[in-house]
Amino acid sequence: MRDRTGRDAPEIIRGWLRDPAPDKGIHLADEDGGWIFHSYTDIAARALRIAGAMREHAVRPGDGVCVILPTDVTCAAAFYAVWACGAVFTPITPPTFADLDEYTAHAASILAQAAPALVVTAPGLTPLVTDAVSAAGLDAPVMEVGAAGSDATPLDDLAPTIECALLQFTSGSTGTPRGVEISWPNLATNTAMITDLLRWGADEPMASWLPLYHDMGLVGGFLTTVTNQEDLYLMRPDQFVRDPVRWLRAMEIARHTPSPSFSLGYLAHRVRPDDIDGLDLSGWRTLAVGSEPVELSDLQSFCRLVAPQGFDPAAITLAYGLAESTLMVSSSRRDRPITLLRPASPLRFGEPVDMGRCAVFDVDAEYPGSGWIAGLGCSTPDSEVAVVDDDGRPVPDGVLGEVTVRGGSVARGYLAGSPAGSTHITDGVLHTGDAGFLHNAELYVLGRMGSSLKVRGRSVFMEDVESTVSVECGITKGKLAAVAITDAGSQGVALFAETAPGEWISHARTVIRGQLGPAQTVTVITGGRGLIRRTSSGKPRRRHMWQMFTAGEMTDAVVHEVDGTASAAAASTVASARETADDRAVPTLPAQRVAQLLDTALDSVVVPDNCAIVFEGSLAEGFGNEGSDVDFLVVAGGDEELPTLPTVLFGDGRRLEVRTRSLAQLRHHLETVADHLATGTVSELDEDLLNRCQRFLRSTTIRTSALVDLDELRAIIDHRRFGEVMARWWRHRTVAVLRHVTTLRTLGADDEALGWMRDALVQAAKAWCAERGETYVETKWLPRQLDRIDDERMTERWTAATTPPTPDADSTGSWWVAATDLLAEIGIDANEWTDARQLRLARVPGVTTWTIGSRVHVVRGVRDVFVLSDPAAQAWRQMVFRRPVLEICDRGDRAGQAEHRPVAEYLVEFLRLGVVGVDWAGAGPIRPAMAMCEVSEPYTPPPATSGPIVGLGGAVAPPREGVAVLSPLPAERFASAGLQLTWANIVAENAREDLVGALKSGQGGVADVAAPRLIAMIARMVLSAWGVHPLPSDVTPAATLRRILPSPMIEPSTLTVIERAAHFRFDDILSSGGDGLAELEVLDGLLGAVRALVGSDFPASFDSRDQWRRTLEIAYDWVRLGTHLEVRLPLAEAADLMNSGGGQPHPVADAPPAPSTPIGGGAR
Repeated sequence: MRDRTGRDAPEIIRGWLRDPAPDKGIHLADEDGGWIFHSYTDIAARALRIAGAMREHAVRPGDGVCVILPTDVTCAAAFYAVWACGAVFTPITPPTFADLDEYTAHAASILAQAAPALVVTAPGLTPLVTDAVSAAGLDAPVMEVGAAGSDATPLDDLAPTIECALLQFTSGSTGTPRGVEISWPNLATNTAMITDLLRWGADEPMASWLPLYHDMGLVGGFLTTVTNQEDLYLMRPDQFVRDPVRWLRAMEIARHTPSPSFSLGYLAHRVRPDDIDGLDLSGWRTLAVGSEPVELSDLQSFCRLVAPQGFDPAAITLAYGLAESTLMVSSSRRDRPITLLRPASPLRFGEPVDMGRCAVFDVDAEYPGSGWIAGLGCSTPDSEVAVVDDDGRPVPDGVLGEVTVRGGSVARGYLAGSPAGSTHITDGVLHTGDAGFLHNAELYVLGRMGSSLKVRGRSVFMEDVESTVSVECGITKGKLAAVAITDAGSQGVALFAETAPGEWISHARTVIRGQLGPAQTVTVITGGRGLIRRTSSGKPRRRHMWQMFTAGEMTDAVVHEVDGTASAAAASTVASARETADDRAVPTLPAQRVAQLLDTALDSVVVPDNCAIVFEGSLAEGFGNEGSDVDFLVVAGGDEELPTLPTVLFGDGRRLEVRTRSLAQLRHHLETVADHLATGTVSELDEDLLNRCQRFLRSTTIRTSALVDLDELRAIIDHRRFGEVMARWWRHRTVAVLRHVTTLRTLGADDEALGWMRDALVQAAKAWCAERGETYVETKWLPRQLDRIDDERMTERWTAATTPPTPDADSTGSWWVAATDLLAEIGIDANEWTDARQLRLARVPGVTTWTIGSRVHVVRGVRDVFVLSDPAAQAWRQMVFRRPVLEICDRGDRAGQAEHRPVAEYLVEFLRLGVVGVDWAGAGPIRPAMAMCEVSEPYTPPPATSGPIVGLGGAVAPPREGVAVLSPLPAERFASAGLQLTWANIVAENAREDLVGALKSGQGGVADVAAPRLIAMIARMVLSAWGVHPLPSDVTPAATLRRILPSPMIEPSTLTVIERAAHFRFDDILSSGGDGLAELEVLDGLLGAVRALVGSDFPASFDSRDQWRRTLEIAYDWVRLGTHLEVRLPLAEAADLMNSGGGQPHPVADAPPAPSTPIGGGAR
């Protein structure tokens, strides 16, 4: 072990050439299983002779010299020959078995950047190297050095140096290799760090099979050992691949070795215990694992194989490093346990990481699932590690950000002209481009930011995708490479696999969609060995592979496209089971695919015997997209009350929903509708009941049953009569909304009126469509239905009318005229709703007034007390019931109320609060409802408070002192607000899924329906968190929030984003060639910001089985409380959740699901 004291950096690294150790050296693996020893004295002599030959080629201090040699003694000597000349050394990998044209291009790209004065190579490689030099546009000479070295006159002394010692090119895993300028002090610092990590003592040999042109093999295995003048047992990579036992035999003598994680897994898979019987590995002191994410299964398999031979797992250290830091950044230490974490999703940049599960590494422990990451050590005086946000500011311990490094190993910078990349060096700080966090000051690295995919504001790392697929599908990780696709319109993942196709592909899609969500693209590409292009260090060249694939250059690859939607004419569909084209639409999915998905569902859920099954919902109707769920209705014989809540499954790359109804339940639904049609009371029907009937009547029969006569059920109310029901029902609702619009305009609430008017146009269109046979009238598919009716003029007018006008008065006035004319054409006369003289102020039962002291208190029911301001109290005294609204407003203003605000402004707020009502003369109360909601209820403002009151986990703030604090909400309202908050989150997840699916499928009109629904749910989250219950209508989210929650309850910037998002027009964006992804990112950011504001982190409900399970757990907690307090539940399905104990409503099959369909449900 050489003493470094008092020596400068060049002397530390190359000074041994003057005084080499005669009894130590490099033991090179031969082809017969033995080792050829070359002493450092011999290597030094060779190096100085080669340096003499370089001098003859006019190499001077500071010149660049590229070395392209196989791993042998000549290669080792040539490296130091460059340094003996004072030149800058650049190692370039020699050709292997790869395509020679591809190799030439790779070498040429490095040569072009390095611009060397000389290229050194072996005689057999000269023609290929010469071609690469020419391809690089250089005229540098190529010098041959044979196995015997050179017979030139040795260099008599070491030449002076410049600051740069090594031009080290990055692996190129995320793009073109970049030249990193490594200084002499960098090398001296890093080799010292490695020596210290290993606690390297004298006479402790190193063994390595890693390539000398990669930083881990060059610096970690070769340079550090030679600098310390210790013995090195050196193999070529191909020798390790052919005979990994040889490396283990070397470790009987050697004490330290570096290795990537994948090679340990390879060795454990390749080597049998009998192959190493008798080996003594008890002297093995350090196994430094680095270069890539550490796979626990690889470590465990390796340890179990070699433990009987005396290997101690405590020898393992896990290291983090990269070329820009010479090599090593940090490492765990042998005297401390290896720490493990399994962070819970979601992982969002700049936000705290939920540490999930924690453990220490143990060979025999079980670490269920995927996503475990290992600690990689802490900062040291020579290498300071920090994590920063997007603006470069340090973030606290536990927050996800970019890993940065500062210290003596950080390179000088990049070679001038090197391509830009996510990794960069600024003011001595290395910004690694790796995402990670610190936990208890220890570093945890998740993966490359450049190879990750941003989904819903969280980061999905391709390394995690590979690990998860490997674990779930039983495929060696080294045979997988995931590529993040960020191309416009096709965001997702391409999975390259060096294995045969099989059932695992379906399972892999399900697994990946569990991380990405069902609306993302998942393409699987399989092929033989060599499909996955790798860097010299073995990392997948992800971007390069995707470029090759899209250019059609992977001719031997087999592409397994993602399951998308098929056109109606693409295949035989399930239309054979339908009636006529007028009564039934053609489903979007082919019949064979539907049957396959049903089999997948039935593998995981138990259904009653002798049941009939139909395919229903948007895909069955001929709409839908790649993100749409596949809906099945199981109809059982008998009269059992079956649950309404569906069982949600994830299989074959799709989300599947299985609902159940008994024959008696369905018959009752249909007869109820028929009876109301006969008695002229259609308006009294419930929307949820109509929705269930329209889904069934428009469904396709997949399986019949002797116990269930589906035709008899459909005959109870045929398609034509059901269309009449839907048309009448939606027309009645539309008129109620329009009268409410007139009320709001009369009271000066023009923005709110405009929002309600747009919703009225949606409801009117549903009535119009139903009259024309389109009875499956789901709001998001209205643009598609209008297209299918093929009335181009109506479609254009409706699209224009539902687009809000610009704020100027002329545009707004024109819009109202156009909207009113359109309604008249649809069949709703203006006389039915525009005459404000028909509005009458109405008393609300249970509302009383109490004056206490000088304050006016209005009591609503027996629970809510509103304290009126003095101006509001004066306006309240002007309320005279059964009088025209116009008269009251006029009287109040003449009575002096206008000194404050017009009485109409107070009256409209009284109306929102439900302390007064409005009737339409001769027609009774005006009770509006939005298209996808029940009749609008009065809202309740939040009580006086400085922050949110309710979160998904209950009360937001537990008592800081004392025993308990009183919630400002009564118990029933507390439970109701929590249920509202939960359901708003679930609906937001569904709306986002619709939005993403629409964008991927180019359905701009559908996206324009989904986005406002998402924004409305975001507003509901905020209001619910502040205890607002009942909620106001969703027509003007930003204005509603501003009115009800004054600053600082909600930041003005959040309201600004909501207002901006409300003006997104995805149909225009897609029509003009955009992809809408920037707007989607705004909405995702808004959703994340609001959830952070109200302290509610929520699972991505429809992304995977686990996310749905977590969703049900949250909902169940609130449903239990709500049921106990007898509050009104938000949906009938909530009662089913209570009955199922918080689990899926249908029991799982006794047998475990098949590998391709691993998802199941069941009651708890």
